Amino acid sequence: MRREFAYDGGGLAKGGAVTLFLDGGKTGEGRVGTTVPLIFSADETADVGQDTAPPVSDDYQGERRRNGKALHVQGFPVADL
Repeated sequence: MRREFAYDGGGLAKGGAVTLFLDGGKTGEGRVGTTVPLIFSADETADVGQDTAPPVSDDYQGERRRNGKALHVQGFPVADL
């Protein structure tokens, strides 16, 4: 899976176009209205297969772990999840 983000530019927190690819083929696209202007918290990570950070809302009761196998992440070889 690969994601491309085309930033609108012209300053902080602007939006942009997002395109998703799977196995080399385009699978979706959309827009992000705004972006985070500076940085995320230092303890947020790029989790694969699960989200180890707290949910955005206490109302969220869904699954926080996914089962499956990632064969490749762009630029990084990965092990079975």
